[in-house]
Amino acid sequence: MIDALYIGTGGLKSQQAQIDTLSNNISNMQTPGFKSRRVAFGDVAVISPEQVQAGMSPQSAGAGSEILSTSSVFSQGAMQQTNRVWDIGIQGEGFLEVVDGNGNHLYTRDGQLHVDNQGYLVTAAGDHLAQDFQVPPDATDIRLNQNGQVYATVGADQEQTLLGEIELSTFPSPEGLQLVGNNNFAPTQASGDPSVGRPNENGVGALMQGMLEGSNVDMVSEMSTLVIAQRAYQLNARVLQASDQILDTINNLRQ
Repeated sequence: MIDALYIGTGGLKSQQAQIDTLSNNISNMQTPGFKSRRVAFGDVAVISPEQVQAGMSPQSAGAGSEILSTSSVFSQGAMQQTNRVWDIGIQGEGFLEVVDGNGNHLYTRDGQLHVDNQGYLVTAAGDHLAQDFQVPPDATDIRLNQNGQVYATVGADQEQTLLGEIELSTFPSPEGLQLVGNNNFAPTQASGDPSVGRPNENGVGALMQGMLEGSNVDMVSEMSTLVIAQRAYQLNARVLQASDQILDTINNLRQ
C-alpha cells in the first residue's frame, strides 16, 4: 500500500510538469520564433539490493513514472509578413547568435530586431546581435537579402552600401539546447558546438526581411493533450486518496 502512495505521488509530479509545459506552450502561441516544449517520461525502475549483487536487471512494471527531460521541438513555424524593415524570419535551419548583458553568447529564432541608440542591432529583449556592425542614422532604403547581407543608401550616396552581414548558427543536435529565457537558448554538451555559416548556403536557412517566424505551437494538439494530462492528474490524486483511506482503515483495525 505504501507503494501506491509513491506511485500516486510520482504520477502527480509528472502530470503537473506536463500541465505546466502545455500551459506555457499555449500562452506563447503568439510569440515569434517560440518553440513548443515536450516532457519525456520514463518508468521508475524497481530493484532490490540482492538483485543488484546478483547482476540482475531492474524491473520497471508497476513502479510509477518519473520525468526524464523537457526539451524543445524545433519544427518550422509559419512565416508571417510584417513589412517592418528589421523583422527577420528564418526559413529553415539556424539561429541568430546574440550576446546578452552578461556577455553570454545565446541563440534565438526570434527575429524581432531594432536599432539601438548607438546604431547596433538588438533583439526585443535588448540582446545585441553577435555580428557587431552599425547602422548609420541617415541610412535609408535598407535591404536584407536571403544570404544575410545588409545594404542601405547612406547620406547622399546614390548607390547601395554594404553595412554588414548577418550569419546563422546551426547545431548537430538542436534538441539538446537549453532554454534560458527571453526565447533564447544556450548550447550544451548534448546540442554540440555551433557552426556559423552564411544563410541560404550549405543547408543553412534563408533570412526573410519583413517577415517573422511564428510559434510552432499547434493549439488543437496542445489542448487535447492538456485535457488528457488533467484527467491523469485527477486519477493519480484518487490513487493517493484511496491509499490513504485504506491505510487509515488498517490502522483502525489494529486498535
